[in-house]
Amino acid sequence: MRLALSQSIRHSRALHKVPSPHSLAPIYVVVLLGALVTDAAAQTAAVAPAPASTPAPAAAAPAMKPLGGERYQIGSIVVDRKARRMTIPARVHVVDRPLEYLLTARGGMKEYESLLETDVSGTELNLACILLGLERDKTQEPYLQFSQKRVSGPRVDIVLTRKDGDRTTSVPAADVLFDSGQKAPEPVEWVYTGSQKHWQDDRFAADVTGTLIGFVHDPNTIIESALGLGIGAYGSVNGNTALLPPAGADVDLVITVPEGSAKKK
Repeated sequence: MRLALSQSIRHSRALHKVPSPHSLAPIYVVVLLGALVTDAAAQTAAVAPAPASTPAPAAAAPAMKPLGGERYQIGSIVVDRKARRMTIPARVHVVDRPLEYLLTARGGMKEYESLLETDVSGTELNLACILLGLERDKTQEPYLQFSQKRVSGPRVDIVLTRKDGDRTTSVPAADVLFDSGQKAPEPVEWVYTGSQKHWQDDRFAADVTGTLIGFVHDPNTIIESALGLGIGAYGSVNGNTALLPPAGADVDLVITVPEGSAKKK
């Protein structure tokens, strides 16, 4: 099933008054999911105006495939709305070198400073976040990369998982960022920030830069560390080789929305 993304955020706001899919007949579930995708597209586009320029071609609408039981596939992301969780396939990319990002799109501008890479696009990740009820904090003031001020947004939990035969290991994302002789200065809190419009045109910035999940307060990312990590101390975050498989190994990032952290749709 392929659902077209709308450009009108006003139209999409009506979604929040629609009852849960559990109480609707199948045909209305399709309508509801269409509205959710519209809402996701609107939030992806609803950011500060960019300087006037030649309009860029619109990004292709992500395909959303129903898997049953409130589970959907967006690109290669599997979203479970009932469990308030998504799973993103990724690969270990950079180990034992200075890091500023947990996850970037393959071939992205900052891939050389990212622990993990994925074939997921910014639009796909943002749509998955919004389907789980995440919305930008409208009180968050604009900020520049490497700002040491706290950034705000609904909280998410991120765990890295890896399968080895019949065994699955799970490690909090923050633990794999610091080597075995270090630890995060404070408990790491991940928040949804939602990226922005690219400064040159109306494209979604996370699609242009490929920066998806970071921790140096890059306003182009979709998820950030609230307090930032390694800001002003380049090279202090370089990956925990004791916990990580070698570069190129397949892993999953599991992102869960804690109860009370997002609006129910």
